[in-house]
Amino acid sequence: MKKPFERGIYLLPNLMTTAALFAGFYAVIAGMQGYYEQGAIAIFIAMVFDGLDGRVARMTNSSSAFGAEYDSLADMVSFGLAPALLVYQWALQDFGKLGWLAAFIYTAGAALRLARFNTQVGIADKRYFQGLPSPAAAALLAGLIWMVENDGLQNDLLPILTLVLTIFAGLMMVSNIRFSSFKELNIKNKVSFVTLILGVLVLVVISIKPALILFTILFLYALSGPVVTLTSLRKTRELRRQHREQSEHNANSAEAAMDEDTTAEDNKKSDS
Repeated sequence: MKKPFERGIYLLPNLMTTAALFAGFYAVIAGMQGYYEQGAIAIFIAMVFDGLDGRVARMTNSSSAFGAEYDSLADMVSFGLAPALLVYQWALQDFGKLGWLAAFIYTAGAALRLARFNTQVGIADKRYFQGLPSPAAAALLAGLIWMVENDGLQNDLLPILTLVLTIFAGLMMVSNIRFSSFKELNIKNKVSFVTLILGVLVLVVISIKPALILFTILFLYALSGPVVTLTSLRKTRELRRQHREQSEHNANSAEAAMDEDTTAEDNKKSDS
């Protein structure tokens, strides 16, 4: 029996998604007006609301197909279009055509990443993301802008670094490299008092230099995927080499045993 059309939408999770969309839209406006630091912070705020909408939907049992589609469209604006336009206005426009092509590579990477993610819901390994998640890629660019604007770290090589980082983030989103999703961490379970103290210390450290520390964390996370993948490939090649050598050794041992048996039989025949 065909399911009847459901009228209305769930308010709370879609309000969270709307807040994330608004923050991404504000980041674009801030970049157009030259308020780059505010635009970068707005992208981080969009990340917070983007993380909340799904959790709120699951906690309140208000998940829906409409909410999933709306969230994906909001992500495209907040983490695909807004970071690309913000970073273009901030550092890439001096490169001319190369600058906006780099920004487009990032935007196209985010769109393809979201489309692939939507088609793999329910079948992908929840422990890993295939490709760099678009919120992490957006935060990587926003973190760079926030860190430079907040700490005054202007440098002649900064535009080139920004260009490379933008292209890197775009390509990582559409790559097959696996990134940890941290979904195996169950925050619902009880933890020790020491763990709570460590969490407080982490927040204190981040609050000292939030822009610098957040960018460092995100940069290390973006590098973790290629590093872990290369390490895994090297281990796989090493295991295959050991297996091949063991197979060759076993084959040689079997052949030597057969030769010994043949020699023994020949000796018996000659003795007789």
